[in-house]
Amino acid sequence: MSLLLVCTAFALLSVSCEDYLDKSPDQGIDENEVYKDYNSFSGFLDKAYTYLDLYSGFNACGNGRTHVGAISDEFASMYNGAEAKLINSGAWSGKAITSFEIGNKSGGGGTAIWKAYKGLRIVNRIIQDIDKVGDVTELQKSQMLGQAYFLRGWFYFQLIKRYGGMPKFDALYVGDGSEDLPRMTYQESHAWMMEDLDMALKYLPERWDADNVGRPDRIAALAFKSEAELYAASPLMQNDLESTVKKPYNKAACIVAAQAAQAVLDEINQNPSWGIQLRDGSDYAHIFYYSAPPYWQSEYLWANYRTTGSTSRYIRSFFLPNILSKGTGNDAIVFNAPTQNMVDLFGKQGSDGIYYPITDARSGYDPQDPYANRDPRFYNNILYCGQKWGNDFKGKPLYIELYEGGGMSKVLEKNNQSNTRQQTGYLCKKFIWEGADQYKKLWNQYRHQDVYIRLAEIYLNLAEASFEATGSATTRVEGCSLSAEEAVNIIRARVGITPLPTDIVSDETAFRSAYRRERAVELMFEDKRWWDLRRWMVADEVFQGNYPIKGMKVTPVTKQGTDQSQWTYSYEVVDVIPEQRVFEMRNYWYPFALNDVAALNNLVQNPGW
Repeated sequence: MSLLLVCTAFALLSVSCEDYLDKSPDQGIDENEVYKDYNSFSGFLDKAYTYLDLYSGFNACGNGRTHVGAISDEFASMYNGAEAKLINSGAWSGKAITSFEIGNKSGGGGTAIWKAYKGLRIVNRIIQDIDKVGDVTELQKSQMLGQAYFLRGWFYFQLIKRYGGMPKFDALYVGDGSEDLPRMTYQESHAWMMEDLDMALKYLPERWDADNVGRPDRIAALAFKSEAELYAASPLMQNDLESTVKKPYNKAACIVAAQAAQAVLDEINQNPSWGIQLRDGSDYAHIFYYSAPPYWQSEYLWANYRTTGSTSRYIRSFFLPNILSKGTGNDAIVFNAPTQNMVDLFGKQGSDGIYYPITDARSGYDPQDPYANRDPRFYNNILYCGQKWGNDFKGKPLYIELYEGGGMSKVLEKNNQSNTRQQTGYLCKKFIWEGADQYKKLWNQYRHQDVYIRLAEIYLNLAEASFEATGSATTRVEGCSLSAEEAVNIIRARVGITPLPTDIVSDETAFRSAYRRERAVELMFEDKRWWDLRRWMVADEVFQGNYPIKGMKVTPVTKQGTDQSQWTYSYEVVDVIPEQRVFEMRNYWYPFALNDVAALNNLVQNPGW
């Protein structure tokens, strides 16, 4: 007999509850097979991992190759049909929501919300029915429960950070219309999620063996707790179900968040044999790409681990035009280009050797020499016009030709995009190794992981929570070994950047801008910025104006010789006109699909929808 559907009371965003009830939560597996033994039941649990976010999913969803950064201010879309028109228009209601974020193509990856619901159904069955399985040791039972509680919290977190408070999805529902579950506030939902994380910490092992790399362990649960506590303390999450207004941080919750971040650092410091550490120096560039097992770096605390198949096509299709990738057709054009908005966040070294924001006169920033002496992470993350980067197959140097009339402009023209899409003047370098242009030789050797939480974020979580708890960059929260200033400076120092200037540290407004700028630079393109802009409740300010996304128009002044890095250029910051960003107060929370609101009496629609 087929298992009853494990319905989470809500239909998927694009599917009615009745249609959704036709799908088996067990992927067609017979009930006797699911409960047969440990291998069968743990195999069923493993299916939940296939529903984790995959923000680097190549061409997997409704909006094709649009990176999640293209709905924030990180990227502009370079190809018609791939731009995130729906979300960037601000019109997030009705059936059109099926293409929300990166889309919901059911056969692929991406961050579509249907995956969170499917994952919840699986882990709820594991938690409820684990005692029905024969031939399971206590250790095996603990390991399965630890994973199930962790994953239930993780999938639930994907819902509440989008919608706000949700019902408590702690049971199996048959979907017969009787489960009119009341919706909780964000804080109530968060509290229940923390119960799951506490259960996960009770059961999860300290570390898994080499055959199980990528499963959540104790440090992953502590890291997730750090992130979740910071969200719960943030301005957006102080709203109830009836309002979306700007609120301050919850200072008491910030103390909890700071201590949660400290707990991660304590665990790491007490277990040096785990090898968890910040990457620095020349190793910094290798955080996100590698060509040999175990495809896991020392900064990773929780990631979507994939061991088979190259994910390098994601890099080529998202970020490289054919002059570098040798792609054809749709693969010939870069799909996501970094913005001037992001470039402006990188500091610059002044004549005194100290790094300042470029808006600070002490930085000596020159708009006609914009890339000199910038934060080293700029050179790690961004390819800019005139750079030499790699060689072609004959050994001839390749240059980033993003100037008007350059080779990459011609690619836009050839693909008939120049009339509607506009270059930003930049390419993404963060996930790419020099020599990626030789992809026929090297492409399938490299892999890319979707990293959810890495060690650098924990320091940044501690900095934000500590500062917002105390109002001081130099005061340590009780039980914490670092102040906000010290935590930020650790992240700066590992890439060779001087400590924050003392006048910035002592000024509340300046320091808040500084830690947020540090977070944007360090975690750039890692699926953090969109959520940060929303939880800080600054997205409506960042996206002001008809065209808030900026680019750099580059024009050669002199072309002396073949070395384009020695040419001189003029620079002009311009609006990227196709890149609309409409964001109102109602956009801070996602809306529920209209049929869901009509079907469930207790489902309160979010304000403004």
